[in-house]
Amino acid sequence: MSRSLNTGLLTLVLTACTGGTPNERAAEPAKSGGKTVAAARSLASGTRIEASISDALSSRTNKPGETVRASVTRDVAGDRGPVVIPAGSIVTLTIDKLEPGSDQVRPEGRLQLIVSSVTVGGESYPLSASLDAVPHQLVGRGITTDEAARVAAGTAIGAVAGQVIGKNTKSTVIGGAVGAVAGGAVAARYAYRDVVVAAGTPIVLTLMQPLKLAAK
Repeated sequence: MSRSLNTGLLTLVLTACTGGTPNERAAEPAKSGGKTVAAARSLASGTRIEASISDALSSRTNKPGETVRASVTRDVAGDRGPVVIPAGSIVTLTIDKLEPGSDQVRPEGRLQLIVSSVTVGGESYPLSASLDAVPHQLVGRGITTDEAARVAAGTAIGAVAGQVIGKNTKSTVIGGAVGAVAGGAVAARYAYRDVVVAAGTPIVLTLMQPLKLAAK
C-alpha cells in the first residue's frame, strides 16, 4: 500500500516537472532558448490556388512586361490543416505575350501570363506555378487608321487601273469602286481583334514547386 502510494506520487511529480503528458507536450510549439518558435507554413507542389483577375487587360492598351494583379478567392490550406494563403491575398502576374488577332496573322491572338509572386500578411513570396488557360474574348477594333489607309490605297489603285483600261471617267469610277471593295477586303483581313480579359475573370494556378512561408 505504501509502495503504491509512493509510485503514484512519483508519477505526479514527473508530470508536473515535464509540463504535462507526452500527448500534451507534442501539441505545443517548439521552444528555443526559452522562446516559443512557431512552425513554418508550407504548401506542397501540385497545390491548386483559385483567384480572380483584379485588373482588366487588353492587347490594345497593355504590353508585355506589365504586371497584373489577381485576388485569391478561397483559403488555401496545407496538408496539416492550417490556412497558408488566406482568401484576399494578392497574386502578381507578369504579361509575357499579349497580341491581337487578325485573319492574316494568328486569328485567336496571343495571351501568356507568368505567375510571379503572392503577398500574404504584407510579405511577398516568389511563386513557381503554372496557369490554366485564362478565359478571354476577342473584341474587334473596327476600321482603324491603318485599315482606312488600305481602303484608300485600294481605291486609288483601282481608279488608276480603270483609267488605263477604259480611257474614260466611267471606267475610272468603276475601277475606283472595285479598288475600294478590294481595299476593304484587305482591311478586313488585316483588321485587329483585341484579346481582352475582364476584371473578375477566374483563374487557377498550380504550384510546380513547394511554397514555404515564414512562421507567424
